[in-house]
Amino acid sequence: MIRDLLTFRRGAPRAVAPMLVPAGRKTVLIVDDRPDSLRALGLALAGEDYAVETADNASSALRSVAASHPDLILLDALVLAADGTRLAHRLLADEELASVPIVALTRMGSTQYADCPIGPYDGHIPKTTDAGAFADQVREFLRSSAQTPPSTAVDLEIPYGTAINRRLDAARLLDSIEKGLPDSQFAPGAGEALRQLTGVVGGFGHYDLAGHLQRAERLSNASTVRGRCRYRLIIRLCRELAERDPDAVPEMAELRASYLGRRRAEVHALEQALQERDFAAILKAGHNLKGTGAAYGYGEITDIGRSLEAAAKDADARAIESLLDRIDWYLDIVWRPANTGEIDAARI
Repeated sequence: MIRDLLTFRRGAPRAVAPMLVPAGRKTVLIVDDRPDSLRALGLALAGEDYAVETADNASSALRSVAASHPDLILLDALVLAADGTRLAHRLLADEELASVPIVALTRMGSTQYADCPIGPYDGHIPKTTDAGAFADQVREFLRSSAQTPPSTAVDLEIPYGTAINRRLDAARLLDSIEKGLPDSQFAPGAGEALRQLTGVVGGFGHYDLAGHLQRAERLSNASTVRGRCRYRLIIRLCRELAERDPDAVPEMAELRASYLGRRRAEVHALEQALQERDFAAILKAGHNLKGTGAAYGYGEITDIGRSLEAAAKDADARAIESLLDRIDWYLDIVWRPANTGEIDAARI
């Protein structure tokens, strides 16, 4: 067992200022708020040919992520951030980490995470695994994450700038990508087509769509569970934006923004309802989302609402948690380009 390592060696890797890692050498970050467990996990990887960093709290983990840009994060799913929320929620929601596998370290005896967590993790490793098996699993996660996603032949309607209706061009490409998922994310020419399309739609003033297309292009090679999920969400949103007419009056844009703002506030209330096992409140909210999302132009919200309503009827807490993550990501995707000016104007 990993904990058996503690019987023959005291010392342990400590969370220190990141060292310079030789080019090509992988970095693994282990986050666990239990000192004995963190020490044992670090020792289990001591003989491996990659840099191992450890963090025993959320703030040191975030500093390490920012400084060392790890290739793999091993995370105790129950570590809390300073505000009382789970650190996992913050790391899993960070789009800059979409290409980095995040693996849940599951605790012995934990009823919430006793088996593989559903949702955005790229896998799990029980802490009861023996040291050799633990090192083998970490090595396999690093190996698989380094592999280039397979190129799959998918029939994409790639525009060549000859169509009179550029929005129709964009909608056709995005529709073919969406229908071909998950293979189309890594299809030859898909990323380049998104890059070219960004310039086209930016050229006729559709800057929201251009910003989302840039994000889709950046996620084109993100093969993690989170990367694939975000890519799908963004592609669907881009297709909906390309297909619908721009808002003719400012009031409609304001109504959409107000609707999204209410949904963001609602997510926090639903997380509290889940903790209290108030499935009736979650069912009501899911029913409302199902009936309103598409009306505001967000079909994904309607689909999430339908699934949330069904999960609440079944009192399926884990499915609800996954759906709340999904709607939180989607709202972040919809909200960010229009509100932070993230569009790279030099590219359009």
